[in-house]
Amino acid sequence: MKIRLMLSFLAVISLSSFTTKNKIEQPIPVIEIEEVIVTEPPTIHELQELMDAIGYFESNNRYDIVNPHGFMGRYQFSPRTVAYLGYDVTREEFLNNPQLQDSVMVSYIRDNYNSLQNYIDEYAYTTHNGLYITPSSILAGAHYAGAGGMKKFLTSNKETIDSNGMTITRYMKKFTDYEINLEEL
Repeated sequence: MKIRLMLSFLAVISLSSFTTKNKIEQPIPVIEIEEVIVTEPPTIHELQELMDAIGYFESNNRYDIVNPHGFMGRYQFSPRTVAYLGYDVTREEFLNNPQLQDSVMVSYIRDNYNSLQNYIDEYAYTTHNGLYITPSSILAGAHYAGAGGMKKFLTSNKETIDSNGMTITRYMKKFTDYEINLEEL
């Protein structure tokens, strides 16, 4: 992102003569620099911001939590999803390893991206049944309902609701505003 800056300078220099009693003040004309373009300092990677937001929403960023339905950790993964992604770990190993949980989340986002790439190309930056859809909302919806649930929602508008009363539509709305570099997935 680029930032435009408008700068103006005005300086007045007072020159005093050490040998005379007269003080000379001489204004220097205004110097205007109409536009300077600088790059914005780098921020946290956008994917990390999305992961942090999902982690906060799912568990208040607690890596050690298990809900009554058996979903584990910061991102509330089912043990079946962790195994599907190729991680052969016990529940305790998973809960005691934040780096592992973050790696599982990245793997899950990549897997969902690969499954949903055509849907992202078709639906991103459109409004579907009153919902503005972005790549981040599709990937978040896939975290909530799986890639299959996301495909079903996009093609038939089948609403998914979990035992907490959360719907895929409400979940997707929470995560619409994250820019993700899809080439890096």
